[in-house]
Amino acid sequence: MHMLPDSEVYVMQLINNSYSINLMYKIKPNREWIIENYGNWSTENGLTISSHAKEALAVRRRDLARASIATSMVITDNSSFADLEVLQYKQIDPVTKSGYHQLTPLYEFMNASREFILTDQWGYRANGTWYGMVGHLADGTAEIAGAVLFITEERMQHVEYMSHPMASSVKFLFREPPLSYQNNLYLLPFQASVWYCIASFVMVLIVAMYVSAYWEAKKVKDKHKGDDTAVLVPTISDVTIFVMCAISQQGSTVELKGMLGRLMILILFLVFLFLYTAYSASIVVLLQSSSNQIRTLTDLLNSKLELGVEDTPYNRYWFMNEKEPIRRAIYEKKIAPSGSKPKFFDLTEGVLQLQKKPFALNCNLGVAYKVMEKYFYEHEKCGLQEISYLQDDNPWQAVRRGSPYREIFKIGLLRNEEFGLNDRTNRIIYSKKPVCSVRGGSFVSVSLVDCYPILLLLLYGMILGVLLLLVEIFHHRKILNMPCGGGKSQRLLVDTTPHSELSDKMQVAEL
Repeated sequence: MHMLPDSEVYVMQLINNSYSINLMYKIKPNREWIIENYGNWSTENGLTISSHAKEALAVRRRDLARASIATSMVITDNSSFADLEVLQYKQIDPVTKSGYHQLTPLYEFMNASREFILTDQWGYRANGTWYGMVGHLADGTAEIAGAVLFITEERMQHVEYMSHPMASSVKFLFREPPLSYQNNLYLLPFQASVWYCIASFVMVLIVAMYVSAYWEAKKVKDKHKGDDTAVLVPTISDVTIFVMCAISQQGSTVELKGMLGRLMILILFLVFLFLYTAYSASIVVLLQSSSNQIRTLTDLLNSKLELGVEDTPYNRYWFMNEKEPIRRAIYEKKIAPSGSKPKFFDLTEGVLQLQKKPFALNCNLGVAYKVMEKYFYEHEKCGLQEISYLQDDNPWQAVRRGSPYREIFKIGLLRNEEFGLNDRTNRIIYSKKPVCSVRGGSFVSVSLVDCYPILLLLLYGMILGVLLLLVEIFHHRKILNMPCGGGKSQRLLVDTTPHSELSDKMQVAEL
């Protein structure tokens, strides 16, 4: 009979008008019976319970007398099993190594020996059959998982989750990208209200300068003054070009000669000098700034960051089988776009890409931070952001559903947590997020992304300039090809006016 440590079978034996009550169980089916004295019952004294039996059942039976308990362990690298105690390469199979050290006090608490069953998968269902570590728990081959698991509805039919020995550590990790990756830097220096005021001021200046130029031209015409090419011609196009020259801090070959016109030119150039100084200073600061606007998976999907994933069995499974629209779009558009190789990287390779360019890596954060400590400069450790990809990203320690040692496991695992043994293991294997100490020491070179809006504006301006040139050429040729007088024959008219009077008339006409 398989009456194991979770059973509670009472055996009563009549001895001298009283009953001796015992509990019987086996540590394992092939082991000898263990008899526990529960107490006695008699008509005179009633039920008398022994002091030993007043303890909880799992506490009384936690001594397994060095019986072997099967543990399923995930090993993705052949060298990891030999490195479980030494921990020379902590970045290889870190979840398994932390699980090994967190379960060691549990086995000491149970006085049990460990039997390892190795696999290279955490355990997923295919064609109705479970494989990997969950498969070992489901078919009873193993009693406890050697590595933590994420909670899923399908797994709960075969495993029970006991404790939470470590915080979530698998997330997207990236450095805050330059501000230009999320915004147009050349619109940020001023608030919207300031831009509206500047636009209104420009319109007012164009109108005022046109009126002033028109008034000066009229005065010159009345006084019959000579031609002066340095005077601003009173046309909307010329006045607009003049104002644009002032805005862009460029000179001009024309000007207004009157007192009012000169005063307006002084105000125009002075105002835009201060605006240009403030604008330029803001641009320099913004070019060295980073963006903190990427907070969710949707932001990550719509950003210009490149995405990659640490090449582990669980990452491959979750990314390839995710059905939620945003997460599925991240995999199909960013991780494995059509026609290209999926972006699964070795951890060190992925962290180095994180150092060189705007890049986000889904990885085990504790191990990634340890690699950063080796390769990153101090200023490169600033601005690190994390975004969780999994909907429930808290890993749990699991045991076989219906295990006869379930309560003993539970007490031992909670004891590890209370005594700080799990935290000690996490501190040894994983690293915490680096502290940013010299953020001001970084210098970011201006990239093509920073200049993209300006280059786009230059391109549009060149296209518009060519189009206007073609329109002018077409218009000029059309005028030249027009027949004079509607195609009728023309007569040559000879002016017999004296030369001196003709010269005066020509000057007036030109004016």
